[in-house]
Amino acid sequence: MSVGADGLSFDAYAVLGVSPGATTDEIRHAYRVLARRFHPDADGRDPRAAARFAQATDAYDLLVDEDRRRSYDLRRAAAAGPRAARVAPGPTGNTAVRGPAARPPRRPPGRPRVQPTAGPAAVPEPAGSARTKDERDEFRLIILLAKVVFAVVIVIVVAALLLAFRPPPACRADTPVNAPCTPSPTTHR
Repeated sequence: MSVGADGLSFDAYAVLGVSPGATTDEIRHAYRVLARRFHPDADGRDPRAAARFAQATDAYDLLVDEDRRRSYDLRRAAAAGPRAARVAPGPTGNTAVRGPAARPPRRPPGRPRVQPTAGPAAVPEPAGSARTKDERDEFRLIILLAKVVFAVVIVIVVAALLLAFRPPPACRADTPVNAPCTPSPTTHR
């Protein structure tokens, strides 16, 4: 096996012709295609077919085992440089572990996500919703503002009703003619 530019014996992904984020099924499919093409029994005339078949088998054995693949990915990233080693892909191929580019963690379907609120009123979210803490805080702020506006509207309506049903003042001698007032039995106009 030849040593590649990255210092590893060979690039298993390039041998099978798959991307580093390929699934196990994609790796199996690529290996089967190469095995049919380069198997020594299938093509006995090509002297390089046996070597190519052995290389594809080694690459398949390396990538199909999750532990060996993870360590291979780490060695491959370390050979690419120190910065690449810090951002090595995990077993899911997620290179962005933190920050806005990171994918949310996958939860099994049907398992509710519980909001981290204090007290017994923790409300589970539906399985499909994955809101961040900032989105929950914004939602709570909007709910608080809606409650304040509702309370102010109630106070204004109650004050208007009290003013509307308040009896008018008693009529006096100096009350203008068109002013609303309640006539008293002693006041005559």
